[in-house]
Amino acid sequence: MTYRSILAVLDGTPAGESQLRAAFALGRRYDAYLEVLHVKPDPNMSLPLVGEGMSGALIDDVSRELEASAQANADRARRFYDEACRAVDLAPVEAGDKPLAGGFRAAWRSLVGREDSETAARGLLADLIVVARPDPGQDGAYAPALEAGLFETARPVLVVPPGGESFAGRKVAIAWNATREATRAVSAALPLLAGAESVTVVSLAESGRNAPDPARLADYLLLHGIEARVRRVEPQRHAGNELLAQCAELDADLLVMGAYGHSRLREFVLGGATREVLSNAEVPVLLAH
Repeated sequence: MTYRSILAVLDGTPAGESQLRAAFALGRRYDAYLEVLHVKPDPNMSLPLVGEGMSGALIDDVSRELEASAQANADRARRFYDEACRAVDLAPVEAGDKPLAGGFRAAWRSLVGREDSETAARGLLADLIVVARPDPGQDGAYAPALEAGLFETARPVLVVPPGGESFAGRKVAIAWNATREATRAVSAALPLLAGAESVTVVSLAESGRNAPDPARLADYLLLHGIEARVRRVEPQRHAGNELLAQCAELDADLLVMGAYGHSRLREFVLGGATREVLSNAEVPVLLAH
């Protein structure tokens, strides 16, 4: 198994620069087709609910502000893509109807619409979706590409924090609790695990019950030629923060875990451990739901 098709959904915020470096590094590593997608919102769909006292002039002002902000993000996203191409001596090209096969290729696709809908549509046939980490200062904020990737495509999502120079994945920590979500995350991460220098299975003992045996996962990984250590941990803090603390102790530069939660009424809702990790992780996190 390998990654042949990678979708990077670039929203045009500054965090996208690190995200794109990671996506390009993975594309080169696996000789994959990388599609960089930016979805510019339609300002007419983004207007807030208009009250009776809101004048037509004010509506026009708000619309212009939304359009200006959307255009600034679109320009920044395209600049990130062009710069990433130049850094690896690739000519920036537009995405067509068919992916570009035959070694590492990257293409730009710009659309107008809803980021969640377009991510869901184009992510279905991607082996991996790469997004920027949601802004931790916006607690509970809707992260459309992340939500659509997790809940509507059934594909793994790599969440990249800002500030990283590139993607390494040399030391990998796996959060293991023997659930369907964790199993899917491990399966999706097999290409990364196979190339890692070290892999550690981290199992947190749950309150009032024994933790799943991480040795069974290590045995499974060995069948894939991957040697993994196991680490059983009695949590000293909330589960998500404990996982991040374990990553720091292991000097891990990638965390693999299941994403727990659900999407309801177009709100971004994740379980506590997943939310804690996404809010605070300083290393990339590979998630599957």
